Amino acid sequence: MNTAFSVILIMALLTSATLFLIYQNPDEIPKLLSLEKHSREIAQINEKSKEYQLIGDVQKFNDSKKLMQEKLKEISLYYMGLEISDVDLIDGYYPFRDSQAVIEKFGLNSSLVCDFEQNISQHMHTISQTENFQMFAKKYSQYKIELYLMDERSYLSTIHYGLSAGTENQSASTYFHLNSCANEVTGKELYFLRCVDDNDSYEFATFNYEDIVSSLSSPHFCKIELDSWRQSLYDYSEILREERWQLGTESMPKLVDSESHMKFFSEMNKHEDLGNIVGKMVQGEFDEQRTQDMIKQYEEQYGSLPEELLELIGNRT
Repeated sequence: MNTAFSVILIMALLTSATLFLIYQNPDEIPKLLSLEKHSREIAQINEKSKEYQLIGDVQKFNDSKKLMQEKLKEISLYYMGLEISDVDLIDGYYPFRDSQAVIEKFGLNSSLVCDFEQNISQHMHTISQTENFQMFAKKYSQYKIELYLMDERSYLSTIHYGLSAGTENQSASTYFHLNSCANEVTGKELYFLRCVDDNDSYEFATFNYEDIVSSLSSPHFCKIELDSWRQSLYDYSEILREERWQLGTESMPKLVDSESHMKFFSEMNKHEDLGNIVGKMVQGEFDEQRTQDMIKQYEEQYGSLPEELLELIGNRT
């Protein structure tokens, strides 16, 4: 089935579904017709971008990509009620590839990977209904917001929609994963917030619902307030991060043979595993089975946890 026929077939199916929904819900006619129109336009722009890329016409490709960015700004306002200042179509992921090409290149299950460009409008509407989006938009709609769109079908079968709001030195970001074959948010983590403040060299990301609600309802631009125990773990995680960096920079010049390479990577893996354990604790997941399994695996592979970490765990109240 060639690309042109695929697009025609998809649009025909979308039209049929739209007409059925109109019959069922006549009050939704304007919105549904707009959905069909926007879906068709996005698919057409994407096809043009692929055509220009194929023939190597850089100017026309760049113009077509810019047109797609403007269209995504337009539908973001229409379906999410959010004014987007810029759209970043991640390099290497645009134009959006045919699902068959992705399936063949990565040897994927064809039932899990679908064309998605015609579903972007509906994806945005679905995102707008989530609590994570509504809380984020309520706080940051007054700031410049950038949309990041990335095709993750090669390994997650999903489409990544990221939102980043901020000023020159501060930013707050969140993201959503939409199933490429269904109009639904997917993934275990339905809430996410990342805060960055260059003024204070502060950076923190969390999936913890209570932390996110607290930050989004606070007067701070974006700050995850931790209790004293989790803060002590966070401070320890920063020490571990610095140690990993020093290990990497100091050891690289000394790697002269396979034995030294193996020893180096083993030590780096140990540091990384420990950092992941502490990260889980900082997120408030010390009692989760996954965290306990990680601790057990670490102990079996490397021995006891470091004394400093054991002392911090003992201070938990």
